[in-house]
Amino acid sequence: MNDKNDARVIGLLRRVIRDCGKLYNHCGQWMVRRYPTLIEGDPNQFVELMDDLHRGLLIKVYVTIVRADDRWTGAEKRVAAAMIDHLWGEQLQGGQLREAAVGLFGQADQLSWESLVAPFVRYAPLADSKAQVETIVMRLANLVAKCDGQTMPEESVALHTLQRDIDMALHPANPKSTLAPIGNASSEGPSAVAYQHEQQQASEPSGDTPATETAADRERRLQAAMKELESLIGLQGVKDRVRSYANFLRLQQQRKDAGLATMPISLHMAFIGNPGTGKTTVARIVGQILGGLGTLPSGHVIETDRSGLVAEYAGQTAPKTNKLCDSAKGGVLFIDEAYSLVDASGDDAYGREAIQTLLKRMEDDRESMAVILAGYSDEMDKMIRSNPGLSSRINTKIDFEDYSPPDLGRIFEGMCEQNQYQLPSEARHRLLIGFQYLYENRDRHFGNGRLVRNAFEDTIRRLADRIAEVSELTESLLTVLLASDVSVPGVSGSKLDSLIAKSHVLRIQCNGCQRKVRIMPDSLGIRVRCKKCEHIQLADWAEVAEK
Repeated sequence: MNDKNDARVIGLLRRVIRDCGKLYNHCGQWMVRRYPTLIEGDPNQFVELMDDLHRGLLIKVYVTIVRADDRWTGAEKRVAAAMIDHLWGEQLQGGQLREAAVGLFGQADQLSWESLVAPFVRYAPLADSKAQVETIVMRLANLVAKCDGQTMPEESVALHTLQRDIDMALHPANPKSTLAPIGNASSEGPSAVAYQHEQQQASEPSGDTPATETAADRERRLQAAMKELESLIGLQGVKDRVRSYANFLRLQQQRKDAGLATMPISLHMAFIGNPGTGKTTVARIVGQILGGLGTLPSGHVIETDRSGLVAEYAGQTAPKTNKLCDSAKGGVLFIDEAYSLVDASGDDAYGREAIQTLLKRMEDDRESMAVILAGYSDEMDKMIRSNPGLSSRINTKIDFEDYSPPDLGRIFEGMCEQNQYQLPSEARHRLLIGFQYLYENRDRHFGNGRLVRNAFEDTIRRLADRIAEVSELTESLLTVLLASDVSVPGVSGSKLDSLIAKSHVLRIQCNGCQRKVRIMPDSLGIRVRCKKCEHIQLADWAEVAEK
């Protein structure tokens, strides 16, 4: 590897290392700030734990690829030196570097992929960052494999194996594992990164709000939650309802502070819509709004489904439901697929027991806990109508509509921006046509945001396969998604080709004259000028219609 390529690879390497550190650190701080009650163990040590885990992940990736061909080339040594310099501030060479490398290899043997990515699996608020973790892992792996200008056959196999292993670790069959540190959790060197997986029961979170939170802190939390709500793609009707709900609660709090009469408030809600429409995300935001307003002490969110409420044996359901409600006091209990508590036959005694216990807690704790029931529209409507107790306690219902194809594209683009990928016009067009086809033929199982996440992950895997055999990597190869990389689950490549070849038009709404303006496929993702009013705007995505 010549000096120019050496500097280029080291530069790319340092960027990936920084991205990994930023991701783990940001997620750690976000969990401590927003969801401290979900963290198992001491929340004060969580950021430090995340920092050690990111170091361990980088080491594991490096060692996995370097070991593949039983060689340690000069280029790989320089990569190791750069990693050690960046991670621990130690500039090593010669015997010192070799000795440190032996330590890295030993540490890697103690680390499992499952433990290194466990926070993103164990904690629901971090699940959306799984794609970022996978992107960082595969970028680093490709850089290490190709740092000496050639990819050995053994390294190609290792890249594909690593892709499979990290995917399985991020999407396990049983995500109920937890982390426990081994030894010193400092960040002074490689010996600080050994962590093991333990199978154990999750500790019950407490609903207590931090004693140090002031009125100014709550206001900042409220404003951050409202900003996060407005940043969501689409969901305009949902945003309007939540904003109106927050305004009503603020008014009641202001009247209460002024010594005026207030209306009785029911904090319980029903979120109605298909999977992947943002119900869980909005529930977390609602929790922060309730905490920021002071309506609830903390606003933390406990997420569950039927399995978290209903026990396997007689007499155990009520205690199990009560225990879960206790953990949600001061915050929000979010029950996904809540309709599953009601058996269609009417013979489900355990489900009825869970509902009766839940109804009592919704009444007894109505001022200290909000219950949000979520699920499909028809089933939720039937459940609430058939149970007077539920219908009388839930007077706020919010409908979550399916995302339109342009909004699905915007969600995909957001994942690209988050993971530092570029999406040129041809790739946007292919995605948009695929999303349009699925949207037009959708049923109640239409995936919405989950569909986009699957499309993104499949597309990144196709990119990884495309560049696996390329010897000399460039930033463009690592970051630009081509149309040939695009994968839309449920639509084959040949079907996509035929849909694109079919006559159709793309239109956007001009922000200047508010008219529908036709654009060409190669204008997607760039700024265009309206021929009618001369207004210039970004044509990020478009509506698709037949000619």
